[in-house]
Amino acid sequence: MQIDRMRPPQATGFSHGEVQIDGVILCGGQGKRMGGKQKGLFLLKGKPLFVYAAEKLAPRVKTLWISANRFLDEYAKYGWPVIKDCVENLGPLGGIYSVLLNIQSSLLLVLPCDCPFFEIGWERVLLEKLLSSSASVAYISDGQKEQFLFALFKKSALSQLEEYLLSGQRQVEGFYRKVAALKVDWADASQRFFNINTLEAFEEANKMFDWIDKS
Repeated sequence: MQIDRMRPPQATGFSHGEVQIDGVILCGGQGKRMGGKQKGLFLLKGKPLFVYAAEKLAPRVKTLWISANRFLDEYAKYGWPVIKDCVENLGPLGGIYSVLLNIQSSLLLVLPCDCPFFEIGWERVLLEKLLSSSASVAYISDGQKEQFLFALFKKSALSQLEEYLLSGQRQVEGFYRKVAALKVDWADASQRFFNINTLEAFEEANKMFDWIDKS
């Protein structure tokens, strides 16, 4: 596996105590269920879908990365550093792997680009639980569904992830099983984790937008 290393941007000094955290919004999917269009750039109420997640996460991390494999210049217009997968066709884990290779922080907070309604707070619970355990990864369960891409990775997970990918495996859930990832309950929030992965779900999100923040 050939690795292309990038120079990370200068740190801005954000930390939780002595622990520095970077973040990544995963926008690298092929959009097959969205008609082949770039999902993160879909306009929801006039704003690109990925920006909802980015604006919530950016103040809480040292450096926010955008993981994308197409339309890199479009993503870059919003000011956050964009990183392309160093190895193609590895799915979400490929994006996480590429960012882990390039960060200096000891932790990486992971979010998908297609969940605009989530509330802040779950990330601090992940941090507390992960730092008090020997696990290398923690992720959220919303009470109804496991949200594998709302996750926190230790930098030390990099070697485990590389070994997993080199073995030819790609599934996020399979990797979590392999490393005994920590599941953290964030119950009664399933609507907040509404996932826009089809054109029909996108239309539903437009209808939800006006009332969900009042619920």
